[in-house]
Amino acid sequence: MNSLDLFYGVFYRCFTVKPMALLVFPPVYDFAFYDMFVKPCGLLRIGQWLSDTGYEVELLNCLDYTDSAGVEIYGEVQRKPNGTGKVFRQIIEKPPVLKSVKRKYARYGIPRKTIEKRISHAHSDIILVGSGMTYWYPGVREVITAVKKVQPKTPVVLGGVYATLCTDHAEEQAGADFVVNGDGCAGLPAILQKLQLPVPKISYPGTQLLLKEGFLDAAAIRLHEGCPHRCSYCASEALCPKFRPGDGGELADEVFRIHNTLGIVNFAFYDDALLFKAETGIIPFLEKIIESGLKLNFFFPNGLHISFLTEEIARLMKKAGCKDLRFGFESINSEFQNEFGFKYSADMFPHAIDALRTAGFQDNDLAAYIMAGLPGQMPEEVEETIRTCADLKVRAFINEYSPIPKTALWEKSVSLSRFPIAEEPLCHNNSLFALQSDSFTVEDLRRLKRLALELTRGQND
Repeated sequence: MNSLDLFYGVFYRCFTVKPMALLVFPPVYDFAFYDMFVKPCGLLRIGQWLSDTGYEVELLNCLDYTDSAGVEIYGEVQRKPNGTGKVFRQIIEKPPVLKSVKRKYARYGIPRKTIEKRISHAHSDIILVGSGMTYWYPGVREVITAVKKVQPKTPVVLGGVYATLCTDHAEEQAGADFVVNGDGCAGLPAILQKLQLPVPKISYPGTQLLLKEGFLDAAAIRLHEGCPHRCSYCASEALCPKFRPGDGGELADEVFRIHNTLGIVNFAFYDDALLFKAETGIIPFLEKIIESGLKLNFFFPNGLHISFLTEEIARLMKKAGCKDLRFGFESINSEFQNEFGFKYSADMFPHAIDALRTAGFQDNDLAAYIMAGLPGQMPEEVEETIRTCADLKVRAFINEYSPIPKTALWEKSVSLSRFPIAEEPLCHNNSLFALQSDSFTVEDLRRLKRLALELTRGQND
């Protein structure tokens, strides 16, 4: 930004009662996208922080499936009562680097004209753009391009997952005036000070700004920040270097606040290690939910750790309204655990499943994530893990390995991949199967997915 832009910002704020911040949750570009509780909770926490400081805060959720212009153009989308489902979809041409993927590529989100109109009407002093998967950056770039078109003098700050994991690429390609690498509450104050905007003096809140557009039919919540494990394929440490335990009672109060204000009954945990520190975390949370008598639903799209589950937690989860329990099983192979991040022994899984069934959970409530395509991993190992899930009557979901910058496996993945993953984040897309090889082919992966569907999911998925 130049001196004229700064002068314009100071002059404009002299004639406004409050500084105005616009939060933008971008559209998604991908081969497939299903809204499994994808919410702008990080942006909404920053929004609460700014609101408490005296800002007027608005949100533009580009994944808003209720947008009237989107419904008029694309039609209504199929949604489930639990708050998940499809969003607006427009088939577009695949980027050249993804031409080898035999699938249709699409833009998911509200119409571009709606985005430009909303940005133009906001009269913002600052625009904060969030980011998700590294390979979703075209949506980030689309939003920032729209800002520069209709509000060229408004400073744009980019943060989130892509901004943190691919900082150099974001600074060169996204078009933002500022890129925050890491925790937004740590990086934003210096930017606000430079722009001569009010800088929060209060601590970063654990609450979200209750803007209906950011929640719609469900809420995303988080108990803990970070993860105590250091799995070599996971970016949790890069995104949150230090594990910060949360308070279960305080989170329950936040759930009550969201429910009482917005009427929401569906809540999804974003935690990487929800069951860790259970005595001060998940146990008092569940007990407080049960004591309230509210009929709420809780979901776990990020997966739960097998090793932390106890009979007491299983019993409380059932009483509190927990549903669709998903666990990070990853592999039955003990060598996998030793090489990529030991979190449990193989015999823990059947014991955990027994505890859940004793608590009253049914087969359709239980699922496991299985890793496929890690460096050196063979398809036979994945198949054995699928069959183990089938024997336990647990649904299996295969997670294709996606190489992620700043993880322990990144450099090895760069050396093994036939795609330019170090230069082009689009190649991180798991649909590309970046580490495909002669010993683990794309067809192997397709066969394993069919096997998981046939043996463990069938008509119940």
